[in-house]
Amino acid sequence: MKVLIFDPIGGASGDMILSSLVHLGCPVDYLRGVFDALGIGNFEVRTKKKKISGLDALNLHFDLGCVKREHDHAEIRKMIEKAAIPEKVKEKSLKIFTALANAEAALHGEHCNHVRFHEAGALDSILDILGIAAALDWLDVERIYGRPLPMGKGLVKCRHGIIPVPSPATTLLTQGLKVRWPEVEGELTTPTAAAVFKAIVRNGEPPGNTVVVGSGYGCGDKTFENWPNLFRSILCETAEEHRDRVFVVECDVDDMIPEDWEGAIQKLFETGALDVTLTAQVMKRGRPCIGVRVIAREEHLQEIEKTILVHTTTIGIRCYPVERITLPRRNYQIATPYGKLWVKEVVTPEGKKRRKPEFKDLQGIAVRNNLSLPALRKEIDNILKELEKEKA
Repeated sequence: MKVLIFDPIGGASGDMILSSLVHLGCPVDYLRGVFDALGIGNFEVRTKKKKISGLDALNLHFDLGCVKREHDHAEIRKMIEKAAIPEKVKEKSLKIFTALANAEAALHGEHCNHVRFHEAGALDSILDILGIAAALDWLDVERIYGRPLPMGKGLVKCRHGIIPVPSPATTLLTQGLKVRWPEVEGELTTPTAAAVFKAIVRNGEPPGNTVVVGSGYGCGDKTFENWPNLFRSILCETAEEHRDRVFVVECDVDDMIPEDWEGAIQKLFETGALDVTLTAQVMKRGRPCIGVRVIAREEHLQEIEKTILVHTTTIGIRCYPVERITLPRRNYQIATPYGKLWVKEVVTPEGKKRRKPEFKDLQGIAVRNNLSLPALRKEIDNILKELEKEKA
């Protein structure tokens, strides 16, 4: 299993994180293909090598020309959802944007959909975030851990005027995260980088049995006296860990309109739920009810609890930690006569592989081509068997 460690040596920004992932090995041409899928116009992706404290580092930036620079959260969401890019890239990038939008909305008293991104989310930051999600997918990273973010000090000028460092958005986004406070004047961690750490970086330490397989260094345009403005991404391999600690959040609901469950479940998954199940139950006095059970990681626990209390009619919830055992898994695409299709593959303890096409893709192909699902599933199974023979 591939594990990535984000190490903000001297700073963290969207372009520095993306630069480190490109320096680690993600091809710029792959990123260009993802960016082109947004359909936002012509712009250039440029890279240059720099020496920071004697170390080779990469600086990636965008020449945007006359492309529209500012977008609100709703526009960004629509652009990403419509783009022909992998679902995992969409999911990660939307998580990061949602974290950023929620912070800006809380600071300015607006609905998150109406937040208009300026410094923290202009087009270059949109591309940074999408690029980070795409690079992580290309590197096939399954888990991301982070070292403490450097916060800096002083004042910085923005569209709204003079604000303190760290910025209010960065301060809000880093709540619950590990940070450090070096005696350096200037903004060392931007809201974009803080949103990345908030949305996709796990709490806790990486597994102890990791082997380093590569590292990449990204740098920004800023320079500080006696301070290395560097961000490092360290790629590791670790033995598959099938057992991890998650939380169960549950409640019983007997007075909710059935149609409202669809929206509540969607909100829970958007908030980071690993799984959501509803079961028919009988409460005291023989009253029918719905039992809600949500599986979540610790970093998403508070948001999950809040979502249940806001989007269902329950007046109380139960929460407790459990250990979860999962099979090693990976997702990949295969070519079929009907287009590309995502496949989920797991490995059993005996080392046998089980493969299954993603039902959403399977159903889409069946509808578009007027095929029966059983016949299509059999055809895809035959394709998978042939691919396995070719590998052997």
